[in-house]
Amino acid sequence: MIKTEENHFEALYEVASDPLIWEQHPAQNRWRREVFAAFFADGLSNDLGCYTIVNSESQAVIGSTRFYAHDPLDASIRLGYTFLAKKYWGTGANQLIKTALLDYCFQFVDSVYFDIGASNWRSIKATEKLGAVFWQQAEEGKSVYVLSRAAFRVRRPLLVTI
Repeated sequence: MIKTEENHFEALYEVASDPLIWEQHPAQNRWRREVFAAFFADGLSNDLGCYTIVNSESQAVIGSTRFYAHDPLDASIRLGYTFLAKKYWGTGANQLIKTALLDYCFQFVDSVYFDIGASNWRSIKATEKLGAVFWQQAEEGKSVYVLSRAAFRVRRPLLVTI
């Protein structure tokens, strides 16, 4: 993973332009260039960290993820806006990426929240594999899952042996 830069747009859009990536997502039209451009611009302006995911062997761009909505009073942060090329679905790549990000952020926060489209079963399943549990229904058809530092530490040894 590397910090997202403006020159990553074309490589990220090449991945994101596949409509199947977004079929379960509330923003099902994010595969369209103009919609993705706004999504990308939001990521660049995010001061909490937007990352371009790169295959360490081939150096190919395979997706993106970011932190957002840090709440110092709640000692929490949100992690999401993740997408991966279909080639990497079911390979354990998401689990490795999220484990690295969780290792990092749990040095500073007690809880991580994930906002997921209520019918995005792929993301729900992946988030539950990390140890996150349903917390509450949110606006705009989203479900919120939460992962505590303690729950992650118990689950982490299982995550790194995929």
